[in-house]
Amino acid sequence: MKSHYGQVTPIGDRLFTAMNTAAPTDGLIILATKGTKTSKPIHVHHITIDGGQLIQPRDLFLLHEGANVEVIIEHIAQGNSSTSLINGIRESVIGEGANLTIHLLQNEANGPAHIGLDGVTIGAKGRFSIDTTTLNGSLVRNEVNVALAGPEAHAELNGVYVLNGTTHCDNHTYIGHDVPDCTSDELYKGIVAEKGTGVFNGKVYVKQDAQRTRAYQSNANILQGDDAKVYTKPELEIYADDVKCSHGCTIGRLDEKGLFYLRSRGVSEAEARKMLSHAFMTDVLERITNEDWRKHLASLIDAKLEAL
Repeated sequence: MKSHYGQVTPIGDRLFTAMNTAAPTDGLIILATKGTKTSKPIHVHHITIDGGQLIQPRDLFLLHEGANVEVIIEHIAQGNSSTSLINGIRESVIGEGANLTIHLLQNEANGPAHIGLDGVTIGAKGRFSIDTTTLNGSLVRNEVNVALAGPEAHAELNGVYVLNGTTHCDNHTYIGHDVPDCTSDELYKGIVAEKGTGVFNGKVYVKQDAQRTRAYQSNANILQGDDAKVYTKPELEIYADDVKCSHGCTIGRLDEKGLFYLRSRGVSEAEARKMLSHAFMTDVLERITNEDWRKHLASLIDAKLEAL
């Protein structure tokens, strides 16, 4: 365990990483031995109930060969904790043929500023999947850094953010294709209303020796209102010559023709907007293999869309 702690997310020039490393306040360690499989997801609740706190969780997930682990992590806030700061780090080491799935929900109304860093190393034929859903918060920054370190490793990163008020949400991702025959797939979608701000910055880096890489990255956004903002920057940096990679981004508004069609069929404008917004998110939700969690997220997203 000690050999991995602090190695997946080195401090470098990162102030918040240094803060967490110097003084973690709590943490979770998951050690999955060879062939271990969770029969049900491990469900972790982080509840912030007061202001003026510095909360620095430090987690380490270590999966040995053939292990299969699913984790649900929920962040919620009660009362007014807007003067608190969560500065969390999660390090995940995925062994040969192991599979780690993380479902992350941030639903912190009147909640703290929230900074989260995931550092992930994936061995040969290992699999990593994370879906991040952000519905409430003041200032949220999610960072996922993945190293595909063994042949035939795979990473899937999915994200949904529905923002209103003055919520600011950053999603920063980095996937390093370090060896041949690895694959990665990213899909992030956001709906931003009122004075909310969404940011997506994703980078895929393919080393010269990482031949036969397959990497896909997409970010799509809908703006609702003149004051809503989205900044998006998908990136590919490729040094190998036998690859298949794509990236793209879109920013727009709800389809006026679709709205007109639904209105002409007797659907109210509010309901039509909700239907189109939900449909916009569907392909991200369909990637979540846990049916119960997928349905739960869909209900939370629908409730959030009602408030826009």
